[in-house]
Amino acid sequence: MLLAPLVTMMLGALSILLVIAIVSSPELTFQASLQGLSLWWHIIFPALLPFLVLSEMLIAYGWAHGMGVLLEPLMRRVFGLPGASGWPLVMGLTTGYPGGAQATMQLVEQGELSHSEAEKSAVLSHFCNPMTVIVVIGIGLIGHPIAGYWLLGIHWLSGIIAFLTLTIFSRKERSTTHKITISQMSMNPPSRPSLIRRVITAMEQARIRDGRSFGKLLGEAVAHAVQTLMIVGGYIIIFAVIIHIVSFFILPQIPSYYVAGLFEMHLGTKALSSASSLSPIMKWSLLSALIGWSGLCALLQSISLLKKTGKGWLTYTTVKLLHGGYAFVITLLVWRPLEQLNRDIQPTFMESSYVPWHSLDTPNLWSKIPLLLEWQGLILGCLLLVSLMIALFTSALRSR
Repeated sequence: MLLAPLVTMMLGALSILLVIAIVSSPELTFQASLQGLSLWWHIIFPALLPFLVLSEMLIAYGWAHGMGVLLEPLMRRVFGLPGASGWPLVMGLTTGYPGGAQATMQLVEQGELSHSEAEKSAVLSHFCNPMTVIVVIGIGLIGHPIAGYWLLGIHWLSGIIAFLTLTIFSRKERSTTHKITISQMSMNPPSRPSLIRRVITAMEQARIRDGRSFGKLLGEAVAHAVQTLMIVGGYIIIFAVIIHIVSFFILPQIPSYYVAGLFEMHLGTKALSSASSLSPIMKWSLLSALIGWSGLCALLQSISLLKKTGKGWLTYTTVKLLHGGYAFVITLLVWRPLEQLNRDIQPTFMESSYVPWHSLDTPNLWSKIPLLLEWQGLILGCLLLVSLMIALFTSALRSR
């Protein structure tokens, strides 16, 4: 019981110290705020806005529910989650955080996911935006698009391994869920509706439950997306200020990329890319780890969206620490092909001069929105194909 007042006092003291630091260095604070604002406008806003609007509309019209029926074999057997959680996974792989958490909460509000399932679904879908990894980090910071694809592959693989590690340690809960699923399946009559009929039924039921007209739905979807993005922007700007204050006044002896990477992934990777004192293998490994960890800023963005579920930050933080650790180790293991790539991009990767986000080669994601839509379709198609293969394999085993 003494913990809550103690935490409140500590947060109050830290807030006072932050205000003092801001007042004592207004110019530094202003420059840090501009850096966070530039990051939000050029990268985060265009990467999320159209997809947050699209996601709410697809969920309202039942499209995500229909895809959930098709993704049921993959999500249930591999991740221990309902098929409906497949749509947040697609959002996370396409838009990055906190798009997956936002889609998860919309499904919770429709009763498609329980609070426990929502927490796991949000953790599974907490990935970095692929265009950020390929375009901003791969091309803008490292100077080679192939580097971005390598980092993205490691990022996805390590994230899935980290989530599966979580499911192993919660095996008891998963086995209980599995038993319930099996019993429900046994209660189903032999003459189940066809797959297409089940998809259409799920879409129709979801649309009836929502009931909003197109005009009302579009207006509310835009309003909710902008509100979410304003919250995200506030997080990024304040964390940019905190990073500069901690780096200059509290921990000046610690390399800036450690401090920036702890709080905010984009600023951390920017600082790390210009660190000339690290060996190439350590720089690549730390870069993968920072992308996997995602930073306290991104964690708080997603956790704040899940506050209605009553779930805390422990599971989220644990999985993201595992994600960063696995990414670090996997990068070390695949260093040989990366070493050859590093020889080609060494001059750009070792550049130490400061370059603002809006001055990088191609960091502005506004022009990449059509490509992101194509990417989303490709990811969804791949997941549906894997789900179909799992369903066919399971059916073949049962027929023996």
